[in-house]
Amino acid sequence: MGKKVPYTIAKEIKDIVFAEADNCNYLSKSRTENAQFLSQLVGMPNIGGRLSEFIQKAEVRTYIKDAILNRYAKDKIQQKKPSDLESIIKQTISVEDCTLIEDDSAHHIKLFKSDRKYIVAADGTVLKWETALRKALLYIASKPFADNDSNEIVILLTLFARHQKVSPSESRHLAKALSLCSGHLYIYGEV
Repeated sequence: MGKKVPYTIAKEIKDIVFAEADNCNYLSKSRTENAQFLSQLVGMPNIGGRLSEFIQKAEVRTYIKDAILNRYAKDKIQQKKPSDLESIIKQTISVEDCTLIEDDSAHHIKLFKSDRKYIVAADGTVLKWETALRKALLYIASKPFADNDSNEIVILLTLFARHQKVSPSESRHLAKALSLCSGHLYIYGEV
């Protein structure tokens, strides 16, 4: 016990878990459903059983969740994430031109400049939109451009829908709430 999972076996198990997660539409499930799914993976001989040959049984669940399923979620989000934020900003905020001036990838925030506007784009999920908004507001508060009254600051939340349909009323209410703090909304990754 206590050996490291060999790369080829780790990759093989990761591929199996990714296929299983695709089959059950993992990202659209509730926490309870995902916990049940994780338990099933731990109990599968070709996943949990195979991992227990290299790591302690008590660590198998954590390994699958942290090393495999978290990577799966990040990869799927990255696949759906819009690559051309400039066109989304132009469409959503009605500006003619904007330039990326800072990319804080660690916090999923990008800063754009357009004329006398600063546009802070923060990425998150529809379910936890308030976390993305909090990140954007804290980012703005930490920057010197926030101290200049002649600069208009606009927030754009790009929110991943986790392969679920967002109801028109939920989208409308969220957009209205964001408009109270000069915020705009762009939802991606719906079914």
